[in-house]
Amino acid sequence: MFHNSRKTIGVFLERSASEFQNRLCQGIITGAKELGYNVAVFSNYGNYGQNHRYFIGDQTLWELPPYEELDGVVLALDTMEEIVSREHIIKNIRERCHCPIISIRELLVGANNLLVDNSSCMEGLLDHFVKEHGMKKLCFMTGPEDHWDAQERLLCFKRKMNEYGLSCGEHQIFYGDFWKNKGKEACDWFLAEGEPQPEGIICANDYMATAVASELIRRGYRIPQDIAVSGYDGMRSSLAFTPCITTATVPFFEMGRRAVQIIDKKQDCPEKVENVFFDAVLQPRESCGCMASEGQEIMTIRRRMYETENISQNREMQFHFMSIHMSECHTIDEVGQKIGRYIYNIEGFKDYCMCLCEGWLEKKEFKGFTDKMEMPIAIRNRENISPTREHFDRRELIPKCMSSEEPQMWFLAPLHFQDLCFGYEALQFIDVETTGRLYMYWNIIIGNLLQDIMTYQKMQKLVVKLEEMYDRDALTGMYNRRGFENRGNPMFEQAKEEGKQIFLAIIDMDGMKQINDNYGHIEGDYALKKVHEAIHHACPDAVIQARTGGDEFEIIAEDIAENEGVHYLEELVAYLDAFNESGGKEYDIHASYGYACRVPSQQDTMEIFIKESDEIMYRNKVINKINRGEALR
Repeated sequence: MFHNSRKTIGVFLERSASEFQNRLCQGIITGAKELGYNVAVFSNYGNYGQNHRYFIGDQTLWELPPYEELDGVVLALDTMEEIVSREHIIKNIRERCHCPIISIRELLVGANNLLVDNSSCMEGLLDHFVKEHGMKKLCFMTGPEDHWDAQERLLCFKRKMNEYGLSCGEHQIFYGDFWKNKGKEACDWFLAEGEPQPEGIICANDYMATAVASELIRRGYRIPQDIAVSGYDGMRSSLAFTPCITTATVPFFEMGRRAVQIIDKKQDCPEKVENVFFDAVLQPRESCGCMASEGQEIMTIRRRMYETENISQNREMQFHFMSIHMSECHTIDEVGQKIGRYIYNIEGFKDYCMCLCEGWLEKKEFKGFTDKMEMPIAIRNRENISPTREHFDRRELIPKCMSSEEPQMWFLAPLHFQDLCFGYEALQFIDVETTGRLYMYWNIIIGNLLQDIMTYQKMQKLVVKLEEMYDRDALTGMYNRRGFENRGNPMFEQAKEEGKQIFLAIIDMDGMKQINDNYGHIEGDYALKKVHEAIHHACPDAVIQARTGGDEFEIIAEDIAENEGVHYLEELVAYLDAFNESGGKEYDIHASYGYACRVPSQQDTMEIFIKESDEIMYRNKVINKINRGEALR
């Protein structure tokens, strides 16, 4: 894998740009570089926006990893909101992987589990609220009921409240989402009419804590004077919030680094598993009534957050313009030029490649990846090397030209439109600090663009097909009168301007009515197709050929000598004579022709040439009938 001799660790998580995932990946990549491993981070966005078709397309990523070839696996299952995602990955890993498996923050049977010692830290938080601040009326906002960390933190809260002899009623516990969406619901629950106002609200993570604090401030409460708030995990955003949030800092970076060390230690005995616990460190801050000891760090974080906000606003604007410019692209090569300009909005990227399913434009099934992939767009060492058409085995994840012998650290995200799978993007970052900064907006723009290109290409093919149907004779496939005029007139006018000779001939099938009357219209059609066959045999491709009436055909060519044109006509007559001599039909097929050949004058038109040729053709038709002993009608 990755075209080098190194072992590879696969990391599975959602939303790699989020702080926990980002810090975890930084630790993993640091440990991998120290021990000489490759890393492949498989990261998607989950059921964002609750769009089922999008979610199906997003889940195709879990079919990409070459599970059998991985030398270690790190799972961050608690980043995946949907149980189906977890079950899908766990099933693949259990059935196909033969390497050490690490589960981060969630107990997984049969795996090495790196867990947070929730008990000791939750006890520390509660001790701080009760002993240091003398609070007795406390509420707890936990995470989802089925979440490992949420369960442990809630049990610890209940146990400590019981030890202190404090009440723990129904309205003192609220099940959140470990995100920012339920701050209002939580406050409605804790502050329900008839319930005593809490002195403090302890939240099971920092995202929920900032959401609760924001809602309390919106309602006019002072923090911590009216209600104190605390979080958990030690996210940097908790320092940037005002007031800065009391929390417990979890060493995510060290968890990632330790995961690699365990994988390396257990290469020869992957079946031996262990549980490793990490302590979180209490960080008393302003939201509980303590003055933060990290004054300088707070200022640094807030300055960084301010700068990041400005950068994010600029990035958002750039992505809007990117979307506008991308809408002008009708081919994948045009996309490569635009990506080369806008990819610099992905912070700290080093290498980028777009890996598409082979033949993606013509794919009829979009439910998964092809065995062979192609890379039409690539940037290496921040230099655009597009367009390229590198083809490679999907199990290699990237083409050989994008790899090297040094440890490879690639992030892979799916490219899809709704449930249509086009392929994936692969990015490698310059350093650990900027690693994993993938942006969902970017990813969606590219996926939508590929859908637009595919639709455009299909529409163009349909337009060509419709034009051909409009310009073509249904029986013979030759041009019809409209097609002949559309192509013949420009040729005629160009010859007039450049002083080139035009050869135009009318060919009329003889005895069409007799064949229809005596043998039926099916045989009449057969005869017409045989005349077309004779014309096609006699004339080169450069000669425009058409069936312009029931039994009438026309040809036109530029810059040929008269004797060359006449040779074409004699050849088609000879072709029909040979058919008649073969005795394949009870009737003979004949054709008469007339032609005009000269350099057109300024007064000439194609209609004049046609009229001249038509008159000669009718004279020849009479002569041919006489020569064959047929009655003139």
